[in-house]
Amino acid sequence: MDKTFGITGALIGSFFAASTAAQIAVSHFDSTTEGWTTSGNGGAVPMLFGDYIVQQDIAPESMAFVAPAAYLGNQSSAYRGTLSFKLLNSSFPYMPSRPAVELTGTVSGAPMTLQILLTTPFRADTFYDYTVKLNENQPWQVVGEGRAPTAQEFRELLSSLNELKIIGDVDATPDEYFGLDEVRLDPATVKVFFLAGQSNMSGCSDVRNVDPSWQTPRYEPLLYWDLQVPNPGFLPLTPGTSTASCAAAEPQYFFGPELSFGQELIDLYPNDQVLIVKYAVGGTNLYADWTTPTNEFPDGGPMWQQLLVTFDDMFNALNAAGYPYTIEAFIWMQGESDGDKRFRANAYETKLTNFIAGVRSELGEPQLPFILGRVRDAGEPHIAKVRLAQQVVADADPWACWFDTDDLNFLPDGIHYDAPGQITLGQRFADHMYVFLEPRGDINRDGVADVEDLYEWTQNPVDLNCDGVADQADMDIVIDNVRADDK
Repeated sequence: MDKTFGITGALIGSFFAASTAAQIAVSHFDSTTEGWTTSGNGGAVPMLFGDYIVQQDIAPESMAFVAPAAYLGNQSSAYRGTLSFKLLNSSFPYMPSRPAVELTGTVSGAPMTLQILLTTPFRADTFYDYTVKLNENQPWQVVGEGRAPTAQEFRELLSSLNELKIIGDVDATPDEYFGLDEVRLDPATVKVFFLAGQSNMSGCSDVRNVDPSWQTPRYEPLLYWDLQVPNPGFLPLTPGTSTASCAAAEPQYFFGPELSFGQELIDLYPNDQVLIVKYAVGGTNLYADWTTPTNEFPDGGPMWQQLLVTFDDMFNALNAAGYPYTIEAFIWMQGESDGDKRFRANAYETKLTNFIAGVRSELGEPQLPFILGRVRDAGEPHIAKVRLAQQVVADADPWACWFDTDDLNFLPDGIHYDAPGQITLGQRFADHMYVFLEPRGDINRDGVADVEDLYEWTQNPVDLNCDGVADQADMDIVIDNVRADDK
């Protein structure tokens, strides 16, 4: 989903305005220099020239425009956001100089400066537009170390930013003039994914039983987990977010599908900020716990009510941090507890239909993708009816998708997925995001559907039509879109 929306229904409608919030700081220079200074220029101050600022290069050092306080301090929300501006130079040729941006802050208690070189202008006395992405996947270098920053370093530096420079002159002819206009520091737009359900979403798997790399905190994407007291807000993506009884002995090691789902999202959105919101409680059923309001449950079930509180708390936290956001998908792994009683299993189709509609209504998005893993048959007497209901509901909804989990590895208890099974489960949830991404058939997510996607599909088949299997019908979707893109 690529549009921004807010909260309606039972939640606070004012979130819509907050979710579309934009710049952290902006300088138009309509009537003043707005606190901008220069460095490497003998202490000379910039001058207002019409509706932009200008400075003559009068010293041998590199001349730079230095941002005022509005751009400094805790700018965490700028991580994966952008810095944009217009820069003018009076000399030609400009080479061998290149404009640059430098950011200086504190990382692990020590100062660190990042620099990125920009495209050289090829015409004098002309403003050139620059947009600089603030993340480690761009060609930023740690000054003095000749290496790229890590995600953690970039985040930490932006949270304590004490200097921002837009460098014009490096080695160009002295006495030239530089102009600066329309500077904007914009936050990242956060892509929000909700993960909800019961114990197989919460997690009964010990991370020590898979590759040690899964124990390493990931600072992109972030995790919002509302079940920890006190609520810590946004966290690195790590194990330790299971509240299922199976995780009680050593909860710090237990995890659900969020780890591998998050890793896949990093690959899918390498330049975007991603947030996973997890709310899952083991042993809960859809019939009474997660139910939306009915005659029998006028306020909805306790899990439904707490889900709305989680929505509320998380959006308040996003707004307080200054993040605009889009809501991308709702991921659901639940159903085992409804398979043990006939009356719960019989009601599952209606309850699930109403739950999906209720989530979309509360989030203000009638076409929000809803992706569910169909529960395996672990011997519950009425689980077959629940499994069929999950398939029927998803098949009838063009914005819902289901997949099987029957082949996933499980623990000796026969119902909970083991650690490798949980890794695969998270990957499958991410794979099924392809159903809702445009252009269809763009398997390698490079923005076009072409023959490379057809090759990628043959190596890693994807269920594009969401019928539970990756087969010839899905390959035909890729072929059809490759042909359409070639026209």
